[in-house]
Order: sequence, then structure tokens, then C-alpha cells
Amino acid sequence: MKKITIKRLLLISAFFASFIFSALIRAEQTSTHVPIWHKLSLTLEGPHTSELATPNPFTDYRLDATFTSPTNRQYTVPGYYAADANTAQTHATAGNKWQVLFSPNELGKWRYTLSFVKGRNIASVPLNTITNEQSAGFFDKQIGEFNVTTATKSSSSKDFKSKGKLEYVNKPYLQFNGSKEYFLKAGANSPEVLLGFSGFDATPTKRNYQAHIKHWQNSDPTWQTINTETDNSSHQSSKGIIGLINYLASLNINAYYFLTMNAYGDGDQVWPWLSKTQTTRYDVSKLAQWDIVFSHMQQKGIMTHFVMSETENESLFEWNESQLKNDFAVSRKIYYRELFARFGYHLATTWNIGEENGWQDPSGDDKQQKANTTKQRKQFADYFQSLTYYPEHIVVHNGPSLDYHIYDKPNDNILGYPAYTGASLQGELKTNTTYGDVLKYRQLTQNNPHPWVITMDEAYIYEYANNVDTWRKSNVWATFMAGGAGIEFYLGGGGDLTEQDLTPYKDYYLAMTNAVAFFQKYVPFTKLTPTPELTKTGWALSDNSAFYLFYFSNASQAQVTLPNACYTLDWFNPRTNNYINGKRFCVNTATSTQLATPPNTPNNDWVYLINLSAK
Repeated sequence: MKKITIKRLLLISAFFASFIFSALIRAEQTSTHVPIWHKLSLTLEGPHTSELATPNPFTDYRLDATFTSPTNRQYTVPGYYAADANTAQTHATAGNKWQVLFSPNELGKWRYTLSFVKGRNIASVPLNTITNEQSAGFFDKQIGEFNVTTATKSSSSKDFKSKGKLEYVNKPYLQFNGSKEYFLKAGANSPEVLLGFSGFDATPTKRNYQAHIKHWQNSDPTWQTINTETDNSSHQSSKGIIGLINYLASLNINAYYFLTMNAYGDGDQVWPWLSKTQTTRYDVSKLAQWDIVFSHMQQKGIMTHFVMSETENESLFEWNESQLKNDFAVSRKIYYRELFARFGYHLATTWNIGEENGWQDPSGDDKQQKANTTKQRKQFADYFQSLTYYPEHIVVHNGPSLDYHIYDKPNDNILGYPAYTGASLQGELKTNTTYGDVLKYRQLTQNNPHPWVITMDEAYIYEYANNVDTWRKSNVWATFMAGGAGIEFYLGGGGDLTEQDLTPYKDYYLAMTNAVAFFQKYVPFTKLTPTPELTKTGWALSDNSAFYLFYFSNASQAQVTLPNACYTLDWFNPRTNNYINGKRFCVNTATSTQLATPPNTPNNDWVYLINLSAK
């Protein structure tokens, strides 16, 4: 009998140890039951490293998990370095934990395979790209299983886990995968420096949202911060931003627009790194604290609108790496990956490549403020799409106000480019152009194979908002009647950077949320298209056969052109949120028809719902 050497014994032992460990992994995951659309967190033990280590854990390792559903659909999900996996509370900067977060979309048994590789800047290279990568060992190529079960009914109908993933579905409106409900946005755009909050680790600000601490509730999350800028490092320091989210949710606001990076910009307080100059070294505890807020937003029915740059730092990554010689910096790719790996599991998200992107400001023609080009905008969106696994909503924001060249400059634009799923418009509140601006891009893309979701995300105003009628008439209803999928309220007068108390703007928020509630309850809006030819005195949406919706800023001038037929007419008062049943009327002329005025305040704005009447 051949003698068994010590080396062979060691190899055999290693093989069986690996087999047993993998079996334990599989057994552990088989017993794991995750409710559908809830977060699955894989926490893995890998190399012990730190935020400042060499090799850099954010650039030189790449963790991915490929999940296979019960119907054999595959989703490849990027992972990230998590230090001790509890950094929001411990503030750890080192550890051996790595994580993958995922929200599964099918009931039944799932399988997954892990990939963990290393190499210079390997994290910037998408999976399945041919590289000189090598296995990083540890959990590389390990497999596992878990079961997805029916979720317990949520105590809140707003919680996105009761609706599923909000997805782009090749229509002008986003749709929840689970409930099949279509989404209309009524969002907050200010303060855009939401994450410039003293309750986050190492964030250079004293902003604490003190006015909203009273809106924090006993069941809400807290954490303790380490921040030299704040006078209070207790758990109380986390309550202001959670209370702010609660206040907005109480008014049915369902989206929030915020910057994840404004280094060298207007706010110059928000970045995910250890400092604004260390663009490949991420602050793991700060990011974990951000995610507590994002999770709370999702629970409260508020979409997270991630705005990943602003005009003052459009080219920050490219300037830092190559003084603008390269179009697409490695550090930008890492930035996109880190954000998506950590926060892409959330169910309702918008990913905005940049605020006021493409602003041709001569004073910013060098360094980090140089405007991105059409080529770059396409590259950035293509790369971000390569990270995604569900149909994400990816947009870019124009600037300055009323300058839409990034969408439609002849032979140099992104209009309809498939990596983008919509436009994030910046107009102006007082110019009365919102309807025409939204209508233009809705009509330009609605008949394409890849129609865009159009939203008015910043109706810019130079002073603090002081006229809710103008806001309601010329912006909120203008957007929705032009076929827009949503609008966000911008404070103006510097409030996008300084405001900490949102309670004075209640009526502005309600103007949006009341409109959304009306559309969701009474209007088959996904079946309607803008039909401006039906009236010269107002705005119209219709299905061109049986349902017509009109908005008039002055109901005494309600004149329409409708096919000869008999109809039923109801009114909706957008100021009081009242629905009034009307009466039957008939049209027997080819010229315009004067519609009946509502029972009160006929010289103000009213909505008319007209249905073809049964004979």
C-alpha cells in the first residue's frame, strides 16, 4: 500500500474541511426564511482590513453575489466592505466583514454563488469582464440557499415592502413590481443638503433639524454619532433627521431629492469618504448611518432620490485623477459601485447622475467644475446600468434653469438614450413654462420604444416661496396635466441649503400630495395622453374616446372641443380637495363648447372630469 504523506493528508483534510464548511453554509442558508421584498443580508468573513489599508478594500477587492430565483432568473448583486458590520453604532474603521444586500422578488427557494476577487482597481471593472483578476480566497466561489416566504402584512400601507420594487417598465410612469400600482411623485427637493447633518459621523456641519425632533416617535431608530462639529454626541443627535422624514410622510410626501456628494459645491458638507479629497476611501460608519435614514424613508413611503453630483463638481473625479485627460475616472466608477452596493437593495429609488449637469459656465471650464459632455453622460449611465439587476430609474438633471440642451441639442444630446429612463427637469417657478417644458419631453419620447419618465424636479425660485397659488396652478397641475410623472418642491432663496424647519411649507407639500391622491383615486392616468388641441383655455388629458380630464386656472373660461356625444361631468376643487358630482350634457357642434361652471368660486382653478355617457 502506498504510503500517505503528511502533505497528502493535509490536502485531504483541507478538502473535507472546505466541503464541510460549504455544507454548513448551505444548511444555514436553507433554514433562512426571508419575506418577499425584505432585505436579505449576507455577512461574510473575509480579509481583516481597514478604511486606510493597502491594498485598498474599496478598490482592490470586488465582491459579487449571483442570485438564482426559483424560476431560474439570475441577478448579480455587488457587495462591499463593511468593517465590523455594525459600524453605525460602533464607528469601527476596521474589521473582516463583507456584505451583500438584496431584496428578493419571488417566493420559493433561491440559490446564490459568491465571487470574491482581487487586483488593482478591480472593483471598477464590471463582473464577467476579462481581466487579470485572481481569487481573493475566503468565501470566493462558495454557494448557499435561502427561502423567500410570504410577507406578513405591513402595519403601514406606505411601506414599500407592501408594494415591491418600483421599476421602469417602458412607460411614462414607474410601476411597483408587486402591487402593480403606478407611481406619481410628490417630492421634497429642499434642503438638498439633507445628508449634511450633524448626527452623521465626521460631517462638518451643525445642522441638526432641531424643529423636527418633536416628530420623532418612540419606535423610530437612533444611533450615536462621533462628530467634532456637534455639541451633542448622545443618541438624541440622531432624532432630528428622522423626525423630518416623519413630518414629510405625515403630509404624504413620497420622494426626497438629496445630494450624496457636494464637495466644493454649494453646501460643501456632504461626501461618503473620510474627507473630500480621499475619493477612494469610504467612511463606513457614516454610510451605515445614512442607510438607517434611507431605510426609514422607505418604510414611510418616501422614495430615495440619489443625486450623485452637482454642477460645481461635475468633473471632480476626472480632475483629481488625470487633470481632465480621461473622460471617466476609476474613482467615479468606484463611487457609483459603492453607492449602489450599499443602497441599491432599497425598493423605491431614483439614481440621478448629476444636478445641473452640463452647465456651460465659463468660470468652471477647468478643474472639478468643468461641464460633463454628452459622451460622458452616456458613459456614466451605461456604467451605472451595468451595476443594476432590477429595472432601475436613472436620470440626469439639466441646468441652469430653462437650459435643456443636454436633452435636445441637435446631434449632441441624450434624448431617448436607453441607459436613461427619464429626465429630471429644472425650470423656473414664475415663468409659466412648466407645462410646455414637461409636455415637450413627454411628447418627444412617449411613442419611442423606450419612453421616458418626465418629472419637474426643481421649479427654481430666487426668493423664498411665497405664493402657493402660483405653485399649485403653474407648476403642480401644469406638470401632471402635461403627462409628467411627478414634481418636487424647491424652497428658493437659499432654503435648499439652509432650511431646517419644513413646517412653514405645509401648503406647498399638500398642493402636490392632494393632486397625486386625486389622480390615484379618480384618474386612469396611465391610459391618458396630453391632448392640448382639445382646449385653448386650459390643459387636457384624454384617452381620445371615453375619458377626458381638463384643468382650468379660471373655470369661467372652461371651453373645450369634444366629439359630438353626451357626457357626464364632475368637478374637483384642487384648493379644498373636494370632489363634486356634476350633471349630464351633450355636444352637437364642431366648435368649442362652454362647459358649465362649478357651483362656487368659478373664477378660480377647477378640474373637470368628463366621461362618455351611456345611452
